[in-house]
Amino acid sequence: MYIHEMIRETNQLRGQMSPANEAYFGEMVMYFRSGSSSLTEAKGEEVLLELARRIIKNQEKNISAAELFGDDPRAYCEQLADDVMMKKPRTLKEKIKYYTMIPWVALTWVFFIYMLTGFFSKWFGGELEYTRISTASLLVIAVLSIALVEGVTRYLGPGTKRKAGQEQEQEQEHSKLQPAKFDPKTLGVYIGIAAAVGVVGLGLNWLLPAFTVSPWDSLIIFMVGIIGHKLIFGRKSKP
Repeated sequence: MYIHEMIRETNQLRGQMSPANEAYFGEMVMYFRSGSSSLTEAKGEEVLLELARRIIKNQEKNISAAELFGDDPRAYCEQLADDVMMKKPRTLKEKIKYYTMIPWVALTWVFFIYMLTGFFSKWFGGELEYTRISTASLLVIAVLSIALVEGVTRYLGPGTKRKAGQEQEQEQEHSKLQPAKFDPKTLGVYIGIAAAVGVVGLGLNWLLPAFTVSPWDSLIIFMVGIIGHKLIFGRKSKP
């Protein structure tokens, strides 16, 4: 859909809103069209159209925009723009898909590594190397991949950069600007989660079965993982 078509439909939906919802949505429009957002014009209009559709849909159920998005439309739009930039999920369906995709990708590339190590042994004159894999280790990799991605997006996402910039603006009256700081408590939580997952993984290693794969098996699993990622997770989600 072209930008002018999205704007036309957004304006039509805006005309159907109650006065309170229209005023609320107007602040959202102001945020995305004033250049405050880091999104492109096309992506911003796409987001506004989706928001307008949600407002109208919930208005029919007597749910106001403030009840749906919170009392501060600008704060909601800032977080929404960050999530869209980072391609983070907003709905339950998107969250299930997102948190399934992360370990899927991680395990796909784990088997790629198993494939390489197996074939390298053969290429350098040895025997074709088979790998014994613990089911518990795969579970640990899956959980840790989610924790790692969450940690990286939390500290390096656009929201963090924006907050750091705001803090620096507030401290411009001082002679020196201090670099942005991260919360050591939050970092400690992630380290604790990683340690706990490792301990649980060691315990599960005695309970869960292990299996042996050849480099060819790993290659097949890797290809299935790549194809599955394209077919299942490659489709674009709505903002």
